[in-house]
Amino acid sequence: MNYFKFFVTIFLVLCMAGKVSFAQILSASEIPSDEERLAESTRLEKKRDEMEATYQKSMRECYQRFDVVGCQLKARDKRLEVLTVLRKEENKFNTLERQIKAFESIQRTAEKTSDAQQQDAANQRQEAIQAAKDRLERTEQKKQDYDSQGKNRPNYDAKQREAAQHRADTEKRLKERTNAPADPLPSPVRAK
Repeated sequence: MNYFKFFVTIFLVLCMAGKVSFAQILSASEIPSDEERLAESTRLEKKRDEMEATYQKSMRECYQRFDVVGCQLKARDKRLEVLTVLRKEENKFNTLERQIKAFESIQRTAEKTSDAQQQDAANQRQEAIQAAKDRLERTEQKKQDYDSQGKNRPNYDAKQREAAQHRADTEKRLKERTNAPADPLPSPVRAK
């Protein structure tokens, strides 16, 4: 979720910085199809090639004239005029392409984020269900243990009484013992 918010924030900042509104990019009716974009790209390339061919032809013709330098300057000026118009068209086209790619990138990011969020939510639901099952099993086990303690309570009490009796008997035997313990054996002498 945080990644999605981050990318949307960055996108909005870029839109504001580039003086491009979010609605301009998102209006699907204004986005040309891939075929239209390819046709426009081809048209611009063809126009540039024609302009270069015309310029080269004009330069060759200039060498046939008496005033070569003046003719070349006129050909360059004409080329610059056409090139200025062509650059404006190319800039518009490239700007549109960048906007479309940015929009598609944001959509892909949003879809990935959405898929990841859905997967996270499904995982959390599954973990919650498993935790609830585990709690229920522990509760059932505690009930069974408690019930079995109730049934085994007489046996438990009998064993406790028997253990206490055994301790008492052992202590009594130790007290009744009249003989003092024997002295310890002398330590063995080593042969030299």
